[in-house]
Amino acid sequence: MSEDSELLRRYAHERSEAAFAELVRRHVNLVYSAALRQANGDAHLAQDATQIVFTDLARKAGSLAGRAVLAGWLFTSTRFAVSKLVRGERRRQAREQEAQLMNETHDDPAAKLDWAQVRSVLDEALAGLAEADREAVLMRFFEGRDFAGVGARLKLSENAARMRVDRALDKLHAQLSRRGVTSSTAALAAVLANQAVVAAPAGLAASVTGAALAGGSTAGAATAIAAFMTMNKMTMGMAGTLVLAGSTGYMLQARTATKLRAELESVRTATAQVETLRSENLELAKTAAEVAAMRTDDATLAQLNDEAEALKVRMERAARLTAAGASANANRMVYEPRGLDRMPTAKTRVGPQWPAALRQSVTEGEVVVDFVVDASGVVRNAYAARSTMRDLESAAVEAVAQWTFDPGQKGGRLVNTHMQVALVLRPAPNQSVVGTPTPYVPEKKPLN
Repeated sequence: MSEDSELLRRYAHERSEAAFAELVRRHVNLVYSAALRQANGDAHLAQDATQIVFTDLARKAGSLAGRAVLAGWLFTSTRFAVSKLVRGERRRQAREQEAQLMNETHDDPAAKLDWAQVRSVLDEALAGLAEADREAVLMRFFEGRDFAGVGARLKLSENAARMRVDRALDKLHAQLSRRGVTSSTAALAAVLANQAVVAAPAGLAASVTGAALAGGSTAGAATAIAAFMTMNKMTMGMAGTLVLAGSTGYMLQARTATKLRAELESVRTATAQVETLRSENLELAKTAAEVAAMRTDDATLAQLNDEAEALKVRMERAARLTAAGASANANRMVYEPRGLDRMPTAKTRVGPQWPAALRQSVTEGEVVVDFVVDASGVVRNAYAARSTMRDLESAAVEAVAQWTFDPGQKGGRLVNTHMQVALVLRPAPNQSVVGTPTPYVPEKKPLN
């Protein structure tokens, strides 16, 4: 299974929607549950907060890709999102909280009472923990990981992870005690395991993914969130009306509200799908533009390749000359042909190849190649001393570098000889003219 950081990196750098959808699937229950608690059971406000958190995650994917654990950031971001929404929705929030409490059911009345007491202060207590302790509690009880899984994420052994979670749970118990919630640590663990995470409504993950992806890369985020908020406000208003209507017609009105909510959920899902398709169309248009920009003429590519090869030869020549200055050795000298007892004679010659890019524009050119025939008859340090056209230099140097010689001789021993040859290059096969190697530089110089 890919780490959260790898999925974020793939989305940030490759715009992989599949990677982001996997992140939403992994963490939507954690975010939705935290938002639901902090919103005092307001399911629609929790959905709005979930949408905002994942849209923010899409925008900040690049900067968050280095985080090994994402749960802590999601938890903190959820608190900020809910706090911002609640400030403008307090009166509606009170009505929705009342409606939520009227519909809550649980098999064990005692457990329900305990959870109702814990829920109102749980997120505040979690926020009071150190980040390492908060992440340990979130992974164990809110993401449902076993101790081995927690240890793998925190790079700890299973036993060390168990100890880390136990210590963090003790600290959370102390935080809750200071807020008037009295219970044992074991009871707190049982409540968290059974009540802390609530399954997000069906379709919320798909809706969040589509709108967040659209909002993470284009200005459509504001529009998507505004539409999402508007629909939820309509739903909240209807829910408030149901609460104020009284208990006589409550069940009938509740069924009507449920039907309306389902219809609104379908609208939200369709809106998210439209935004996803719009984003995909933009990406396709961008890709098509990039492909069109990369198209180029074959002759231009050939010319650029020849120029790159010529530049490479000149750079290699400069590197050899630089290395020669640092490694000159007085015991290895280079002689001119006229100072030898016997001049080098060519054994094999290779003709230069006319560059393909010049076949239609140039008919002839001359290059003078300077080189050394070493004591074994091999050509070394070949470079273009001068030419009538720079684009021909690479072909001439490559040809001369493949020649072989019977080496020069002086004083009864084979020596290194400095040579020069002029080549006239023509595009027709077998039409290049190779001159006779001649002296070119002073009597002696260090061998490269």
